[in-house]
Amino acid sequence: MTALAVVLLAFPALAAAQVSVRPREATPWMPGTKLVANPAAAPALTIQTGAADSSAAPGEAAKIEAWLKTYDEAFNAKDLDKLGAFYHPEVTIYEGGGIDKGWASYRDGHLGPELKAFENLQFSHGERQIQILSDRSAYVVSSYTLKAKMGERSIDSGGLETLVLVKDDAAGWKIRHSHTSSRPRRPAAGGNEP
Repeated sequence: MTALAVVLLAFPALAAAQVSVRPREATPWMPGTKLVANPAAAPALTIQTGAADSSAAPGEAAKIEAWLKTYDEAFNAKDLDKLGAFYHPEVTIYEGGGIDKGWASYRDGHLGPELKAFENLQFSHGERQIQILSDRSAYVVSSYTLKAKMGERSIDSGGLETLVLVKDDAAGWKIRHSHTSSRPRRPAAGGNEP
């Protein structure tokens, strides 16, 4: 699924806008595009891949950086109450080939049981790009690592994650959509981990 498709899923009103695609400088994680809505068809809108443009919303990218750090801390503490503050009630989660719809379903049927089973959990977001789309929407593309024990099984995986965020005046940034892909980490040539 392309980043544009994810954005259109999270923001269906954008699907009606007339959008033109122009080539721009590519980024290592995704060939770059610049999408510009036709101002005659809808209010002006620009969706641009790449590093965050903090001039569009000074300080918002830094706030999201701090928000991600707090998320990682809550995840490592296995604190479902704190984690719940990060998710929109109607979040969609695409993970492991499945779909979870809504925070309660994800918490009770997926994340909660998984966190309960994890021992020695170490989770962190790694390299990331934060893109502010408007004063109420942003997305984050990041890598992550997860290490834990689950019974006799050792987990050492990494992956990629796309988060579509929406901002609530009272509650701040919320995850509206999350899509992850994971893979076991493999030792590099010479036995060192990547």
